[in-house]
Amino acid sequence: MLDYLYFFFEILALISCLYSYRKLDQNFKLFLPFLLFIVIYEFANIFNWLMWNHSNAWCNNLEGIVELTVYGWFMASLDKRPSYRKKVYWAVAAGIAITLVDMFFIQGFWNLGTIGIVVQNTIQATLVCIYYRNLINNTDEYLDLLSYPPFYATIGLLFYSLANFFYYAVFSYMLYKNNYHFYILARVITDIGCVFIYSLLAVSFLCFSRTKKLS
Repeated sequence: MLDYLYFFFEILALISCLYSYRKLDQNFKLFLPFLLFIVIYEFANIFNWLMWNHSNAWCNNLEGIVELTVYGWFMASLDKRPSYRKKVYWAVAAGIAITLVDMFFIQGFWNLGTIGIVVQNTIQATLVCIYYRNLINNTDEYLDLLSYPPFYATIGLLFYSLANFFYYAVFSYMLYKNNYHFYILARVITDIGCVFIYSLLAVSFLCFSRTKKLS
């Protein structure tokens, strides 16, 4: 049941984004095509339509590149400093380069690129932590976080990235040890990470509608 629960929250996030689209800030509007891509991708995966060469790991690797690109761009858009944005773009480019090297030269195109995935999630979690540090140091003391859309989007991204980092950082070792009990626990954690990010993205989109109505 939990295996498909995350898909419900992906659809929920997409519907919330569609509902609030006209009221979204410009940097949130990229989530509409991104979530549409995610829903189509996951739907195809559920029915094994992306199984090539007896594996769907190749598309999982490519999805990770898309996620890093979108989330990296979003985190850069939350900071007005051009110098910082450039550093974020370089970090994202480095993450993509490492992922491609992992795919084609280390673990192979048809295998899960765990090195690249760990790097991607490390970059994403780090960007969120830097964002919160800047938010605490530079924000207005009267900022209401509970009605602030970036707060929900970034906290969801942090939980999601940490859950994926934990899973894939020890994935190869536990696969080698044939530890099935760990697999069950880790899989549940990654699914919960998906629930976190897509439910909190939905909340962040709906915050725009609520804010516009109150203003």
